[in-house]
Amino acid sequence: MLGSVGIASASYYRWKKGEGEKKGERQSTYELTGEERGLIDEAKAKHPQYRHRRIQGVLQQKGIYLSASAIYRHLKELGQIEPYERRAAPWKSPRYEVWQRNLMWGSDWTKLSVGGVRWYLLTAIDFFSRLIVAYDVVPTVNAGNVKAIYQAGLNNQGISIHSESKPKLRVDRGSPNTSGITQEFFERLEAELSFARVRRPTDNALTERFYGTVKQEEIYLVGNYPDEISAREELGRYIESYHHSRPHQSLMNFTPAHVHQLNNKSLLLQQLQEMKKTTRDKRKAYWAEKQKIDQPALEGECPSKGPSHSVDPGANTEAVFQNQQPDSQHESPTTNNDSLHPSILSH
Repeated sequence: MLGSVGIASASYYRWKKGEGEKKGERQSTYELTGEERGLIDEAKAKHPQYRHRRIQGVLQQKGIYLSASAIYRHLKELGQIEPYERRAAPWKSPRYEVWQRNLMWGSDWTKLSVGGVRWYLLTAIDFFSRLIVAYDVVPTVNAGNVKAIYQAGLNNQGISIHSESKPKLRVDRGSPNTSGITQEFFERLEAELSFARVRRPTDNALTERFYGTVKQEEIYLVGNYPDEISAREELGRYIESYHHSRPHQSLMNFTPAHVHQLNNKSLLLQQLQEMKKTTRDKRKAYWAEKQKIDQPALEGECPSKGPSHSVDPGANTEAVFQNQQPDSQHESPTTNNDSLHPSILSH
């Protein structure tokens, strides 16, 4: 019979065995608390443009670790998840691993409008921490600007031009970078100028990623800076916020300034694990206490005062009757009533 309808016998008997059984709802010890939900709502209200992963970073900066999936579920319940389409993956991943700060920098420039005229934002970014080690706003880009941005990065990081180990600079094959003046400058400094492959933007991916971010969050929003001074001040404020406030997903939602200062990925992972454990223990204790409070009282037990106890009055009976007042003027506690006479009681 079962074979004719395509049902395995094991499936049938498993279904039959569990028929009629109703499993009670199990309270998860890792469900978000009311306080945690309030923190998510507060962060979303303050940063409405942030999605769940960046909100997780905002809370992490306050020493509170909530998983991105838990934040996503809460925002989804409130209907605050915006549609998002991820771009196609890059062709190839870059073949290098930077394990500490000031080993490799990336440099490039992007256009912006100053007073209705095209200007450029020129930057140098550290590949380990994503920290902008130097930036400038210039009307045009030439070999002198490339030299100046590298020297400014060395000065800002306290690296001497006579140091034996200088950061490698990753650049594309634009004419200011391939210029003989630029190459001669790096040869004289005994620093390495590393060129990206043709049509491989992933070789300088971290620089390109920063430009995508600064365009979406600053340059496109402003549109046109009134003058050079305004452009420098506004971009300087954004870069300061980018360093110290903005969560960075590729840095486990730590900030570039924190990563650059710590300069150790193992310590970053340790800090993250400690935050996770603190949040997990706190949430576990919260739900355990709540379950204890909400648990119904047992029979003969007061919910707020614990179980009741019976008291034997026999120990106090004699003292009570000895001190009892007479019921009337014709009767006293000690009487000659025959019903209480010892001779009667003996029978």
